[in-house]
Amino acid sequence: MSKPKRTVTKWVLVGLFLLVANVWAQYLLWFGEQGLVRWRQTEKQLQVLKKENRQIEKRISRIKEEILLGENEDILLEEVARRDLGMVYPDEIIFIDPPK
Repeated sequence: MSKPKRTVTKWVLVGLFLLVANVWAQYLLWFGEQGLVRWRQTEKQLQVLKKENRQIEKRISRIKEEILLGENEDILLEEVARRDLGMVYPDEIIFIDPPK
C-alpha cells in the first residue's frame, strides 16, 4: 500500500515544481530585464525619438534649401549670416532691444 502513496507524492511534487517554474517564468516575462514592461517603455522612447528625427530632418532640408539659394543670392547669404551666426560689419553698430 505504500507504493501508491509514494507515486501520488511524487506527482504532487512534480506538479508543484511545474507551477513554481511557470510562475517564475511569467514574472521574468512581464517584469524581467527584457520583459514586456521594458519593451513598452522602449517602444514609447522609440516613438519620441522618431518624432525628433523627423523635426531635425525638416530643419536640415530647410537649411539645405537656404544654402542652395544662398549660393546665387548674396543678399540671402548675408541675411542668414546675420540672423543665425550673429555676423556684422566691422563699423556697424547694433542696438538690442531687451524683451519686456
